[in-house]
Amino acid sequence: MNEQEALDSVAPEKKKKRHFILLVLVLAVAFIFVGQLIGFVLMDIVAHLVPNASDSVIFLFDYLAFIGIDALVLLYCAKFAKDVFRGFLSAKHGSRGNTGKNFALGLLFGFLMNGCCILVAWLHGDLDFSVGRFELLYLLAALLCVCVQSGAEELVTRGYMLGALRQRYPVWLAIAVNALLFGALHLANPGITALSLLGIVCIGLALSFVVYYLDSIWMAIAIHTAWNFTQNFLFGLPNSGIVSQGSFLHLEAAKDSAFYDVGFGVESTVTAVLVVALFAAAVVLYARKKQAACESN
Repeated sequence: MNEQEALDSVAPEKKKKRHFILLVLVLAVAFIFVGQLIGFVLMDIVAHLVPNASDSVIFLFDYLAFIGIDALVLLYCAKFAKDVFRGFLSAKHGSRGNTGKNFALGLLFGFLMNGCCILVAWLHGDLDFSVGRFELLYLLAALLCVCVQSGAEELVTRGYMLGALRQRYPVWLAIAVNALLFGALHLANPGITALSLLGIVCIGLALSFVVYYLDSIWMAIAIHTAWNFTQNFLFGLPNSGIVSQGSFLHLEAAKDSAFYDVGFGVESTVTAVLVVALFAAAVVLYARKKQAACESN
């Protein structure tokens, strides 16, 4: 049974009760705040077990704290929203797009998109880097921790919210609501601007297209992970305003321009909006071309 068949198999009256928009929003916010509280308590315990941890290691704990959100969303959906939970499973048991290949492609796309934004800023003379010490073990641990954090945000928005709302409401509304909430989650981040908020909402829309058109929450998680990992741990740039405490390259100097925001990073630029918009358009065009090819055969 694929994802759409699973969605259709749920009785309409149950969908209405379970996926009312206000209830979905309240649960999504609860997953985030309660899950983070659980995660931070767990990380505080871990930090006490590693008393001499460096700032760069403690920084990883901040990402890993999102594991509480992952756990809450997965447990809730497995118990009370099995139709949504199937969308988290591999192609063999759930969504056809949840494959290792798509996860790997997601990592590549996320790296290329964020790397393109950084390259433009560097070519414009806005960034100056120095090369630090390459610590493979630390970078691998960071990639895993970022995946936990990015996965949590994706499971809440593109996973639970989009999966639930699209069963009762038009898909455009489900996409818009989860993208707007995704933007709202970043309102308290340091250095937030109108342009950075627009960029984050655009990223939310693009990742929604990945889940809807390509049927792959795995790819969305991978793109999100690679985007955050690239700017924060490879180039040492702010991740949505959060300054890195450990990275391969070190940021020596930066200046504000149309291509870089000192307080928020490359996400607060015209470049990021354009790159993400082009990616979103490419996803839609690819999906429609593939659908047309299938219908003609």
